[in-house]
Amino acid sequence: MFRVNRAVVAPVLAEFLGTGILVMVALILGQTTAVSYFIATSLAIAATIIYMIFSAVSGAHTNPAVTFGMWTARRIGTIRGITYVAAQLLGGVAAWQLFQYLTNHTIPARTVAFSTPVWLAEVVGTSVLALAFTAALNKGVETLNSAITVGAAYFVGILIAATASSGYINPAIALGSRSWSSAYVLGPLVGGLIGVNLYAYLFGTARAVAGPARTVTVRRRTTVRRRK
Repeated sequence: MFRVNRAVVAPVLAEFLGTGILVMVALILGQTTAVSYFIATSLAIAATIIYMIFSAVSGAHTNPAVTFGMWTARRIGTIRGITYVAAQLLGGVAAWQLFQYLTNHTIPARTVAFSTPVWLAEVVGTSVLALAFTAALNKGVETLNSAITVGAAYFVGILIAATASSGYINPAIALGSRSWSSAYVLGPLVGGLIGVNLYAYLFGTARAVAGPARTVTVRRRTTVRRRK
């Protein structure tokens, strides 16, 4: 009988579902309003809820840029990092297809030429998010406080990035929104690298945990002295 290894499947599925939910919210807001404040607020709330649901399962990265940053700081292994990014991108594609099916509306692909201001805006916005994400992991506080930190960082990061770009700060959202371009991929990746490493090596007081906590059992050796 085929058995599913929950320890392997659950984190990947959590990243797929969490990213899919985040991209779905971004698509709904992106198609109904152009006001960055409303988009940032909605995504902040969604990110907070997603973190509370999946943080204990996968770490709730839900962003290839965050996973990439964690990998560069050696907070996550290569195989897990690859599977996370694959799941996140598939979650973005799934949200895009589901949105089109539910609304019977095709999202047109957008051709976005590389622009330094757009790229830099994505770098700065994603850096804020990655910085806060790593801080939440380093502090080891309760899930609610960490979730609020991550949600608030999404709000701030999107507002900053929206000054010159669409404020995606997440390649999976860019993919789901049909705006896949070098600026919206390289910008968040560089931002994730900067944000995670900046906090981990300069501000962090403890080693960040990239995924769910593991229980380690330590066995003590007992030395028995024999009397002569």
